[in-house]
Amino acid sequence: MWCRRLACLLGLPCWQSRRAGHGSLGLPHGTRTVPTAAARCHHTAPESLSCAWQLHGDHLELRYANTLMRFDFVWLRDHCRSASCYNAKTNQRSLDTASVDLGIKPKAVRVDETTLFLTWPDGHVTRYGLEWLVKNSYEGQKQRVMHPRILWNAEIYRQAQVPSVDCRSFLETDEGLKEFLQNFLLYGIAFVENVTPTKEDTQILAERISLIRETIYGRMWYFTSDFSRGDTAYTKLALDRHTDTTYFQEPCGYVLLLLLHTHSAEGRRHSR
Repeated sequence: MWCRRLACLLGLPCWQSRRAGHGSLGLPHGTRTVPTAAARCHHTAPESLSCAWQLHGDHLELRYANTLMRFDFVWLRDHCRSASCYNAKTNQRSLDTASVDLGIKPKAVRVDETTLFLTWPDGHVTRYGLEWLVKNSYEGQKQRVMHPRILWNAEIYRQAQVPSVDCRSFLETDEGLKEFLQNFLLYGIAFVENVTPTKEDTQILAERISLIRETIYGRMWYFTSDFSRGDTAYTKLALDRHTDTTYFQEPCGYVLLLLLHTHSAEGRRHSR
């Protein structure tokens, strides 16, 4: 049913899933090599997972593990993991990407229970694990949830009572760093307590989690009330929602990455 609905939506020939022990399209059972000029649709069934693929003019569509994926032929050739194309020890390509014909198409396609095989016009064979394709496809990446998110307002924030991490634990232990990062990923905000109110100590904390970018202001600077600068950001006036440094190649955006609780109310520091 899923395949038929998809075919209707995309205007494609109907895909009919195949389960173990049942043939499809009148073809014999088992793994088959199908020349691309002779066939445009193939189905297989690795155990409980259904798998189907379909060739188009410049790409392969593959449905596996309830994920419909699209792979351009150039991408499939360029990401080949064979010994002549890829150095598995250094995780670097050996293949010259510029040498790949932009109009390349596989001469034959074969799928077994775990692997997609592509034979190219020069006879080279590329092998991809079906699970690897899911993990490295755009569609597969969209389905992955790296970490839960809580979109909060003032009330949710008050109820959440986001915990703080002690400065020493944050700097000296993996557990403290982990707790900070988990808070930040979950709420988009995190706190470190008992920070010495100096620019140097603030820099040490910032470098614990990221790089400090060089800007026209420098890497670190004091952020105090000083109206002589001619900028309301350097006053005690309230600032509404805004985007900083839009003239940078990588603007800061809305998110304040690190809030530091210090012993002194005058110890507020600002870093980009």
